Amino acid sequence: MTPAHQGQPLRAALALLAAALIGLTFAALATVADASPAKKTTERLVVRGEDTVKDAPCPTGVCPLELTDGAFRGTIGKGAYGGSLQLHVAEAFPNGEGGVCAPINGTITLGSGTADRLVLALWGDSCQDGAGDPKTSSFTGLAHFTVRYGTGTYAKATGSGLMSSFEDADDREHMTLIGRITK
Repeated sequence: MTPAHQGQPLRAALALLAAALIGLTFAALATVADASPAKKTTERLVVRGEDTVKDAPCPTGVCPLELTDGAFRGTIGKGAYGGSLQLHVAEAFPNGEGGVCAPINGTITLGSGTADRLVLALWGDSCQDGAGDPKTSSFTGLAHFTVRYGTGTYAKATGSGLMSSFEDADDREHMTLIGRITK
């Protein structure tokens, strides 16, 4: 064998070894890709509900409001809901009709009492419809919401949207949520 041909078997063996290593690397990457979590999906969220608003005294200028006996229906199904809100009357401003508006924030829990709950944080404004005694008036609310957290089906959900509400003079509220949710 000539000196020029003596290195060929070694080069061939190194080439085979390199090819095997490349193949193993691609196999390992494919295994990691197969083990990746399922792809998340984003969908429209539309929920309508009815509840009763229970007022409490507010000596500090922040009135706690509880949403009770709530029932919802929509793109995520049907169920019960409740909420805990704060109406900031110390920051009230005129509604342009002789009544008042005030900032509002809090949480709403869709699916109360179930394993599949979606907890929403919200903030916005609530405005008296017209003028007169706020205790005997109706109110319209507009707010932004974000998904604070979820459980069960909604364990890692995210999302946001808008909420509109109408509370009549008898403290019955009609609520609509429109947005997107990713789960």
